[in-house]
Amino acid sequence: MEQPTDWRAAAAQAIREVRAAPVQPYQEGKPAVRVVSVLGRRSGEPRPFGINVTMLDGRLYLCSAIRRRDWVRNLAAAGTCTIERDAPDGTDARYTAALIEGVEAARALAVYLPQAGYVDPELPFAADATLEEIAPHTASTTVFRLDPARP
Repeated sequence: MEQPTDWRAAAAQAIREVRAAPVQPYQEGKPAVRVVSVLGRRSGEPRPFGINVTMLDGRLYLCSAIRRRDWVRNLAAAGTCTIERDAPDGTDARYTAALIEGVEAARALAVYLPQAGYVDPELPFAADATLEEIAPHTASTTVFRLDPARP
């Protein structure tokens, strides 16, 4: 199969692959691939993206090395997202998203990064960094804690 050179085409292909695969169950301390959708901050249209969702202490987290990514800015503006096929009955589930920093964010990054499958070149510390090495950077990295949205 030919690799797309356009990042949008690559992202669309990744989303198709996640949607075609069986849903991975969440496991404590293990990232699980999901399709997350958030409303665009300018368009108001749903913007799906494939991402690892990490469970830590029974809570769900989304992580990124930087805050400039479109999905990060969209989620920060919207405050809510939908994870496809995430409810117990296999339907989509809505979550509120809180951008967090400090120890909670450092713990989520420390669990997620060594298992992410790649190292983001913009990450300001090593993927296997300690909590003490990660904590000073949580104001420039991204960690969203997801909580079930109220109906």
